[in-house]
Amino acid sequence: MINFFFRLKNRKVNKNAFTIAEMLISIAIIGILASISVPNMRKWVEKERQNAYLRELISYLELVKKETRRWNGRCTLQINTRLRNSIDPVTSKHIGFKAFNVNCYDMNDSEIKNIQSRVPLIEHKVFQEVNMQTFNFTPKGNLSIPTNQNDLVIIIGGRPDANYYQKGKCIVVSAPMGLINAGNTRNEVRFYSGRYANRQNSRLSKQSCDLL
Repeated sequence: MINFFFRLKNRKVNKNAFTIAEMLISIAIIGILASISVPNMRKWVEKERQNAYLRELISYLELVKKETRRWNGRCTLQINTRLRNSIDPVTSKHIGFKAFNVNCYDMNDSEIKNIQSRVPLIEHKVFQEVNMQTFNFTPKGNLSIPTNQNDLVIIIGGRPDANYYQKGKCIVVSAPMGLINAGNTRNEVRFYSGRYANRQNSRLSKQSCDLL
């Protein structure tokens, strides 16, 4: 018995080990950091979705301009108005849908199919609003819009599970040359899950945007 207590007294303490108090403090700190970083990470992912759609849309509009000029043809783009995305019955996931219904004329059939197949898709977490229902690109690659409008204006934002205000993305296409500029909305826009996925908003104008 004496030898047991002697060995216990002289046992080396492992200084590298954590105490229970230290572990609890570490867990608490990790929890606080996670509660801060996870929402920020979600917002970053949603913003990147919007940026990706913005880049795809600009690239698509440039494509239509180039091909109408190349083939001396014309294309009509009409908003595919939708409240929400459909759900795939097999995967139970939301399906992206084409932002515009596109009809082209006086062009090569294969190129018409190419233009129609490359219409950007609006995914579940993204919304789009356009200041006119229909617009056209002419045989010279120019933008033709209603006489009461000066510019084609498109804003892009998010449809998160939360509800908050944030500046959206903005595209302005000037008539008739079709010069495309991008930036952010001048005012904050309400982002929420029930927002229209794609619709006309006639109140939008060039003044709605701060262009870069």
